[in-house]
Amino acid sequence: MRLRNIFALLFAFALLAAACGDSDDGDNTGTTAEGSESTDEMTDEMSDEMSDEMSDEMTDEMSDEMSDEMTDEMSDEMTDEMTDDATGEDPDAKVITLLGPETGADADAINATFEAFTDQTGITVNYTGTQDATPELNVALEAGTPPDLAVIPQPGRTLGFAAEGQAVPLPTEVADIVLAQYDPFWAELVTYEDEIYGVPNKGDVKSLVWYSPQVFADNGYEIPGTWDEMMTLVETIKGNDQVPFCVGIESGGATGWAFTDWMEDVMLRLKGPDVYDQWVNHEIGFDDPDVKEVAEFVGDIWFEEGNVLGGRDTIASTNFKDAGLGLASGDCVLHRQANFAGGWFVDEGLELGPEGDINVFYLPTISDDFGNVVLGAGTHVVAFNDSPEVVEALTWIADKAYAETRIGTDFGGFLSPNKDHDTSLYSSEFDQLLAQILVSADPFRFDASDLMPGEVGGGEFWSAGTDYVSGAIDVDEFLARTEAAWP
Repeated sequence: MRLRNIFALLFAFALLAAACGDSDDGDNTGTTAEGSESTDEMTDEMSDEMSDEMSDEMTDEMSDEMSDEMTDEMSDEMTDEMTDDATGEDPDAKVITLLGPETGADADAINATFEAFTDQTGITVNYTGTQDATPELNVALEAGTPPDLAVIPQPGRTLGFAAEGQAVPLPTEVADIVLAQYDPFWAELVTYEDEIYGVPNKGDVKSLVWYSPQVFADNGYEIPGTWDEMMTLVETIKGNDQVPFCVGIESGGATGWAFTDWMEDVMLRLKGPDVYDQWVNHEIGFDDPDVKEVAEFVGDIWFEEGNVLGGRDTIASTNFKDAGLGLASGDCVLHRQANFAGGWFVDEGLELGPEGDINVFYLPTISDDFGNVVLGAGTHVVAFNDSPEVVEALTWIADKAYAETRIGTDFGGFLSPNKDHDTSLYSSEFDQLLAQILVSADPFRFDASDLMPGEVGGGEFWSAGTDYVSGAIDVDEFLARTEAAWP
């Protein structure tokens, strides 16, 4: 605006100068040569003065504008450089976020595994591990800012996210890998309206019996291959004035879950996977005769005098972690618990494996009609958007390459349900055994209480079951209370 004003003044001055310098056709008799010279001098003087002023003002204006532009440009460049230096991030980098419940060494293993993925693809996976992953994911979804991926242990939650349109189904190329490399049940767990909503990530084996190899060797005990052989072993142990089972179900607000695991394992072995599925889906109720038979079957083992360390009266008050430690002291001989119990023994300084302090064997089947049934649990990786980077990550996690890479991190504690991965890569004979049990499952079934509604699986099934175990109520009241809790 100031420059336009200056040019306007310059134009006006030029017109004035031209008018002063011309003689009009002789009528201006007052205009003499002397007057003309005076006018020329005045014009020149005005021109020089205005020219100097305009030059100074234009120079100042241009200088100011150039200075401002250079300052802005330099400021932007410096800001960008300072921001990049502060964050250490490339603004063009491909980054996805992953939220999950695994912390400590498990989180270290996840990060180490995805370093290989980043090297191959250039995509960085930022993993956040927290025991509060479930509420944090809920909050993020409510705020509309979910992570790109989440590790979810409860298939029911995944189905809920699918029904609400929050989770994204697997693209065809990823779903095909899941169907080809895993037991179909893993896909069925997270299938909603014919779409698969999760990639199997990590598996747990629950159909295990822990024992001391030294105690077995000292007493000539052999690992049972059938349920009948195991019960014969129980009687032999008692005949040697030893206690067969260590059992404890105390777990704070979750007291009773260890009892539900026993019922689930027995349901699979006594009634088979079809009845198990009907039970999980509430096609038969807790008051069904088949369910009652299973509850009484477990009770007959636990409540018989001499079968459990401390007797029936101590089961509900014995912590589930502490229960198995009686194996090392020789106070009891057998302990049924999932593979994650290995960490508790290691924390006590015990070595795992056939040559170690504690080892495992597969909980035998009751009937040959139901196959090599395995009860377990695990996690799925669920997507909340379908960006190309997310799809590439899901593809990699689904393939055996993810399992084999994570095994190679050697952090331990990881079992893959991928049937195609090389189980010989596990660093110990103990982990190889667990992996073989998991991948050879035929069929595999997920923990029933984790699949049932929370009011049941994480509520009355635990609490009423605890009352049944302690003797506060009978089996019929236990089953009636649990059935009544079903929404």
